Amino acid sequence: MKKFTVLTVCLFITVLTSFAQVRIGVTGGLQMANQKNSIGGFSISGTNRIGYTAGLLIDAALSESFSIRPQILYSVKGTKFDLGGLSGGLANGNVTLAFNYIEVPIQVTYGLEAGPGRLVLGAGPYVGYALSGTTSGSVQGQSGSENIEFGSAEDQVKRLDYGLRLSGGYELSSGLSISAFYSPGLANLANGSNQTTTNTAFGLTLGFLFGGE
Repeated sequence: MKKFTVLTVCLFITVLTSFAQVRIGVTGGLQMANQKNSIGGFSISGTNRIGYTAGLLIDAALSESFSIRPQILYSVKGTKFDLGGLSGGLANGNVTLAFNYIEVPIQVTYGLEAGPGRLVLGAGPYVGYALSGTTSGSVQGQSGSENIEFGSAEDQVKRLDYGLRLSGGYELSSGLSISAFYSPGLANLANGSNQTTTNTAFGLTLGFLFGGE
């Protein structure tokens, strides 16, 4: 975790000192998170779980239209399972998996003038590190929760996540913006030999870049 934090800080410092026109801002919003699971060739689908994402962003202009926009975000992800559906009605209950991530998306953005502001499209990779996770739910009327264990054992979950982040939104000249994003994970978070688990999320955020007109 310390190495990850140091690398993140170094990345932000490098961006700040490498470009002449740099703006710093804040962003936050809601997201619908889920996980795609496959065990022994069988797909197990959960339902979307509402989470939130918030943090800092930097906009480093490459030209009038293009910029590099790294962010450092606190992101709540996970999924929900209906045990009745999974067991064919043999068990009643639900289970919620919640993960707390630090994520660093790095997007290249393109801005197109439109009205009092501009349309902004972005694409790029993200890297995430799970700080913690919990499993909670109710089975046959009994409720409980426990911490998720991270590591390399088959019954543990990998902390490192990575994937893509695609976004589109509208930004006013004042620096205020609204943006929608889709973030498919590419990393397999499971350790089992016949199991794959990947994150996915889409959401809506508000942002403000200081230094606008």
